[in-house]
Amino acid sequence: MMADPETNEIMINRHDVVYRERRGVMERIEGLAIAPAALDTAITVLTNINDKDQAPLLDARLPGLRIAAARFPVSIHGDMMSIRKHSVRRIALDDYVRNGAFAVLPASQNRFIGRQDRTVLDHAAEGGEALMRCLQWIMRQRYNIVFSGGTSSGKTTLLNALLEAIPESDRIVTIEDTAELKIALPNFVSFEANQNITIRNLIKFALRIRPDRIFVGEVRGAEAFDLVEALNTGHDGSICTLHATSADEAPYKLESYIRMSEEGRLIATEDLRKKIASTFRFFLHADRQGDGTRGPVELREVLGVEDGRYKTRLLFSRFA
Repeated sequence: MMADPETNEIMINRHDVVYRERRGVMERIEGLAIAPAALDTAITVLTNINDKDQAPLLDARLPGLRIAAARFPVSIHGDMMSIRKHSVRRIALDDYVRNGAFAVLPASQNRFIGRQDRTVLDHAAEGGEALMRCLQWIMRQRYNIVFSGGTSSGKTTLLNALLEAIPESDRIVTIEDTAELKIALPNFVSFEANQNITIRNLIKFALRIRPDRIFVGEVRGAEAFDLVEALNTGHDGSICTLHATSADEAPYKLESYIRMSEEGRLIATEDLRKKIASTFRFFLHADRQGDGTRGPVELREVLGVEDGRYKTRLLFSRFA
């Protein structure tokens, strides 16, 4: 694989799950397994070669390669590694033309074409299957979403259910204080913060291992700044969870968390609100009812910032 000039990146999610990106397409390498001890030794050797201290996270380089690795238990399912190859071939404009990269394609091939059909949002207020289809549509169309709610409100359970709407081709990176997400998709890496490795560390690390989507639960501090910055470099379809009393309050709660970072405190209020509004399109609030049921009670779409405040549209309320 390393010798193949068409291979862009090799991703070892754990010792027995290996993917590669070849010509921009993700594929699993079936039947390939690496002895856990060999993977551990490789990380140790790379750490020494790069003259770094032994640590749970590693950012290393070799000629023509950039390598990111994480050790168990921060990497929940065992040691992992991502190897990115630098292109040795200079690509000219003629190559783009020859490969069809400059060609005009039919609108049906635009991966965001489904976003133009917004009728599914108009029916969300009906609840039931209409709300289910709306939430599935949001996930498939790769909008970023914030799940809010209190303790034991069911937001993590709901998020686990919605993961079924994500294509199996997507590479998922999850980051949590305490691992609760149950990922049934094939290509994922899960990280758990501890007293030495923070969620802020893990969000920055996640950008080095080629994520399609990043899921962070629970956001409760300065890591909110890192998450918003990360999502503004791509990674559409990402999700975070946080504590809030309503979907209407959740953007302001996220704003207060961003302000806990030194970087976030320097951003003017209106600029920060515009950044949040452009990053997260939907806010879904979950709650526990008196009869013991848990689930979504409110879904809002963020339309932008108007007169210094978030302009939102209520798509669903459980209580008419």
